[in-house]
Amino acid sequence: MEQKHKEAIRSNFSSLVERTDLDSVVTSLYEKGVFSEPMIEPYRIISLPERDRKRQLYVDILRRGPLAFGHLVDTLGELGYWDLVRDLDPDSPFSFPGQRTFNPIPKLNPPTTGNDNFHSLSRPKGDVNKNPRQSSPPPAPAPHQSSDNDNAACDVTIEPPFTVVKSTKFMEDNDTKDVRLYRTRGRNRGVLLDFTYMKFDNDIEEFRNGVDVDCNNLKYLFNELGFRVLRYLNLTMAETTETLRSLDAVLVDIESVFVVVSSHGYERAHSSDTDVRCKDGKLMRLMDIIDYFNNRNLPALIGVPKVFIFQMCRGSSRDHAWTDAAPAPPHMRMPDGVLYATDGVLYDGQPVQPAAADRRLSRGRRELPLYSDILIAHSTLPGLVAHRDGKFGSWYIQVLCKVFAERAHDCHVEKLFTLVDKRLQAEFKVQTSSVDRWGFNKRLYLHPGLYES
Repeated sequence: MEQKHKEAIRSNFSSLVERTDLDSVVTSLYEKGVFSEPMIEPYRIISLPERDRKRQLYVDILRRGPLAFGHLVDTLGELGYWDLVRDLDPDSPFSFPGQRTFNPIPKLNPPTTGNDNFHSLSRPKGDVNKNPRQSSPPPAPAPHQSSDNDNAACDVTIEPPFTVVKSTKFMEDNDTKDVRLYRTRGRNRGVLLDFTYMKFDNDIEEFRNGVDVDCNNLKYLFNELGFRVLRYLNLTMAETTETLRSLDAVLVDIESVFVVVSSHGYERAHSSDTDVRCKDGKLMRLMDIIDYFNNRNLPALIGVPKVFIFQMCRGSSRDHAWTDAAPAPPHMRMPDGVLYATDGVLYDGQPVQPAAADRRLSRGRRELPLYSDILIAHSTLPGLVAHRDGKFGSWYIQVLCKVFAERAHDCHVEKLFTLVDKRLQAEFKVQTSSVDRWGFNKRLYLHPGLYES
């Protein structure tokens, strides 16, 4: 390998280790002949930390001959890591100046247990798929991003304050029951699409302190649940729309989809809809986002559960009721000095003082509802604000991550959201979440840590 190529790998070593998926990269390099099957065995030893295995991979590739660098760049481009390609080789055809994409953080290997019913979602050692184009999900669409790395805050890995309890058995579908189960037993358990807006052009909105904690907690949670995590941070309205339009290339052969949208939100007059603020200051209706996932626009997801989680204000009212004259609980008091903050509490909107796509279905001519298998979870009620802690993240996401981690192994998703609201009120007192069902007529169990061969 040429010295300049070695230096390029060494200069980007940390990014390669932190941001690439070990399994996908190893499989592609094996296909290209960079490594033989015996040589990739050490990267499959799941008893070793994944980060250590990736570090060894990028050390070993330095010794794999003059063609190894080109094969590595091709692999990264094929897997959608265009920003890494640009950093390694600006002349590569996979390098697009001015574009940034943030790919899913690699899945964490679930801890081993003595339970024979436990199966890791990670591929077993030695199980090398000869054709990753069939088994690996396609790369995420690459939204345009600003030249400064807006994702840096969300790329810091911090040990989250919860541990995901893994399932030991599958919930069974009983034909005698009125409510059936969505099927969630395969390796492609699902995809989390995280659209988060933290900073805004020309400071039209205050920087959303604490949202980086939400990003990291959601990433860790859904990795542990067996999901592929795709994160899109600080997109303009046009970039958001472009990304949504291209998702049909990513959401293929999956069992469920979760979509998180986190930003400042505003109530729409004479409507139950909410406007969400994009990076460039433009407002986008939540209904427009949901529409990209309806049965006309994404027919491949007919029958697939689609869960939306909206973390934002839905109005400006801070109304609440007090049962006595007791002060606010300690965890509701935060440092002052932040715009739109009262008593240190942050809001994903601007509170006021309380007064008191045309695509045809490809599955034949059978009639179907436009919306089905959709569950929509809001962090707050229409007309009210959503609260956020500048250090620990938004109240709703804090509670959601803890509840899902503790109970996803034995509760279906609707019950999980009920428990989220119960704990939200127990811990923070003054915020109520809501859930809407649009043809979501089965129960969705996530079965963390289990798959069916």
